[in-house]
Amino acid sequence: MFTFSLSGLEIKTQDGGPLEVEENETTARSAVYMVLGSFFQPVCQEQYDKAINDHLDKEMKESASLLPFEFDTGVPSIKEGSTFDDYKGEYVRVFGDELGAGSLLLAGDDENVIAQLKRDYEYFGLGVGEDKKLDHLSTALDFMQYVCFKEAASPSPRLKGSYRRAQRDFLEQNLVNKIPNIVDKAVALNPADPFNWGLTRLNAFVEADFKYITSLLG
Repeated sequence: MFTFSLSGLEIKTQDGGPLEVEENETTARSAVYMVLGSFFQPVCQEQYDKAINDHLDKEMKESASLLPFEFDTGVPSIKEGSTFDDYKGEYVRVFGDELGAGSLLLAGDDENVIAQLKRDYEYFGLGVGEDKKLDHLSTALDFMQYVCFKEAASPSPRLKGSYRRAQRDFLEQNLVNKIPNIVDKAVALNPADPFNWGLTRLNAFVEADFKYITSLLG
């Protein structure tokens, strides 16, 4: 069984739908968004622990095992003897500050983007906590995790189609055209693993997933 696990968003409106569903190709997509969303959260001890204990590698491979398209999960690594302070320092160097607000914000100074993201989240009964950035990359990946899960959990073909269109539109408007720029700027700084791994996996997955969901909708 699979259930979502949001780290950048919180549910404001419960709809009484299922909280767990059988694992399938759609929950696999949701699961990969969950791993990526968690990874790009502001630097924390949990992510360091996952990297140092190889849990990040296992988590990604398990999440991607039922994907309906080819996706190379890669192998994240972390320098032997690397400490949490080293990990945190590299996050700050690559992404600008401890919150990742230097380069992981999608809107920049564009208030229209902020307003549209807020509408998208609220439409699906989601909100952003006081300590979260509405346009942070991890928040947007949380949204994709959630709408993929809602597609998988829906018994109605009509609703499944609606959730798919929401995924396609959100990817097109907020991720496929912005993530390559985020990744290019960060990779140019020659980030150490696992950050280089996370950036390249993010780029590859979003591109592949957008092609997949677009092909489903025709």
